[in-house]
Amino acid sequence: MPPDSSSFTALNIPNDAVPEWMGSFTLVAPPNTDLWRKPPSRDTSTAPILYTALRNPFIAAEVTVSADWELEWDQGGLVIFAGAPPGRIPPVSPSTSTPSISTAEIAPPGSEAAAAPSPNASDSSTPDSAGLPPDVVARPQSRGAPPPYTPPAPASKWVKVGLEFCNNVCHATSVCATSDGADWALTALPPHHARRLDLRVKIERIGYALWVWYEDDVSGWKKLREVTWFFWGVEDKAVRVGVYASRPANFGPTVYERRHGGPGTTQRNLCVSFENLEIF
Repeated sequence: MPPDSSSFTALNIPNDAVPEWMGSFTLVAPPNTDLWRKPPSRDTSTAPILYTALRNPFIAAEVTVSADWELEWDQGGLVIFAGAPPGRIPPVSPSTSTPSISTAEIAPPGSEAAAAPSPNASDSSTPDSAGLPPDVVARPQSRGAPPPYTPPAPASKWVKVGLEFCNNVCHATSVCATSDGADWALTALPPHHARRLDLRVKIERIGYALWVWYEDDVSGWKKLREVTWFFWGVEDKAVRVGVYASRPANFGPTVYERRHGGPGTTQRNLCVSFENLEIF
């Protein structure tokens, strides 16, 4: 049974793009959209994504993905995040006590605000202040403690699996990303499946590992890879699962289109269809 659409969050698409029924829907990916990471933790997170946070520990998810694949690296499938998705890192909470700063600290030297004494300052001047520039005289004698250092949130781990168009052929694809970067792997489909435009993929938790599969109509599920470290040190509530579509390439308009006009590939979006999404 498809999951409830009300629990899904849209990323890189309008919030009203979340379909009412998650059993059959489409994501539209413009050119130059991708989910990718290069060191040092440099994220490209422009791909349209629909994801949900789970109430119970993640078990498995699967979906059938299809499209009119056309450009190099066209892709779509499942994605799972351990932590906030790229672009959704929670903001750092402000410090409970913020030291006050007088106008004299931020006013330019020689201005009226800089020359005016603080209301708390004594009317009598000390010998040390004689002859000093106004901005030096107006400096406060003491400041509050600086706010505590809050380290930046670590980059989330994530894995995506789906169907990808590469070298004019569809492949099963998978990418694993850590805080250091991401890898990329393609797997050739069996000859009887090579010319089809659809593929059913699955991700499954087994212990701390994430197993990645695709379905062969003849021999059943085939394992693409085992990500042994994915759930290590990850809280169940930090796991988010969903689907993505992306068109990383943008080859530009043809010579004819440049001369005579036309939409060109710069305006050509990839429409990826998702069927029978299940998340456990």
